[in-house]
Amino acid sequence: MLGFWPYWGMAQDASASDVFARTAQVAPKQAFGVAYAFGNDTPTVMVAGPRSRGDGRSVAPDAPFHIGSISKSFTATLLMQLAQEGRVSLSAPIGTYLSGPKYPLHSTWAALTLEQLLSHTAGLQVNVPLRLLAKRFAETPMAGRQRVLSELWQKPVPKPAGKMRYSNVGYVLAGVVAEEVMGQSWEDQVQARFGRGLGLTSLGFGAPDAPGAPLGHVSIVGVKKPLAADVPEADNPAWMGPAGTIHLNMADLARWGQVHLQACKGEAPRFLRAENCRRLWTPVSRNYGLGWIIEQPKEFGSKRWHNGSNNRWFAVLAVYPEQDLVVATASNHATAQRVTKLEDKMARALVAGAR
Repeated sequence: MLGFWPYWGMAQDASASDVFARTAQVAPKQAFGVAYAFGNDTPTVMVAGPRSRGDGRSVAPDAPFHIGSISKSFTATLLMQLAQEGRVSLSAPIGTYLSGPKYPLHSTWAALTLEQLLSHTAGLQVNVPLRLLAKRFAETPMAGRQRVLSELWQKPVPKPAGKMRYSNVGYVLAGVVAEEVMGQSWEDQVQARFGRGLGLTSLGFGAPDAPGAPLGHVSIVGVKKPLAADVPEADNPAWMGPAGTIHLNMADLARWGQVHLQACKGEAPRFLRAENCRRLWTPVSRNYGLGWIIEQPKEFGSKRWHNGSNNRWFAVLAVYPEQDLVVATASNHATAQRVTKLEDKMARALVAGAR
């Protein structure tokens, strides 16, 4: 079930193809997707494996994969665009935007800034309590977010601000700020600005259900079981959107990295001005910027990346500015180590081949 699918006749690097083939052969019961591009080139895409464990049908070349917390880069970019348009300030207290009877925020919550939320330095908890995390709510995701957070934001912020503490709650709250400012759901804003606005036509939310899409898998007593896209357990609740519910195909995931690479070079000011793009890529605390992780691997110069999983899928998106390279990898099994190593090996093969 191993197949390579370059887009629009792009030549594939032989070494990178070998890396992908070896990974797919080692784990033939799961689906893998890879996309890479230098500069503004059309992404080269490779996919392999079955749609689900025990399924004889191969995953489609344009199949969407769930990207989990890579969605945070979409939320951070959305808020940066709103800041660029003068609609919000990343340094202003969120109480500036969330006020009145609708938002009875404790003073410590009201004092938080969008920069703190987007850099995980607000002192908020990683997740909501399990009793809330399990709730789906019948309302729209926008209404669900407010219901969940209303049980948290009337009490003091759990930890002092300033130290990096990863928080899905913070990103959901940042999404609520965008919704209040624009009067439109986070999902609609992301779709309008990035799905339609950038031509990322495969962008959607929740477990992907497109024809040919792979199914996510959950481990039950050590055995991987596929989950139909329409069952609640296939993804986290929809209200968690800003923290991680996006899916899209591998070409579009690579294009998302490419547009940031272009913007940070000053080549896409309508998307983000260079200084604003670079702010996303600048560490605030430890190695986390705003929706992106920053590393300095000496063999590459620098690396901006994020990974994501809902414990059914796993994906990695990495941008190498000095190499003018974007690499994306994903699987429909939450095999973090395998997908992470695949991205690293692909990047090394591509950089070596370009020298």
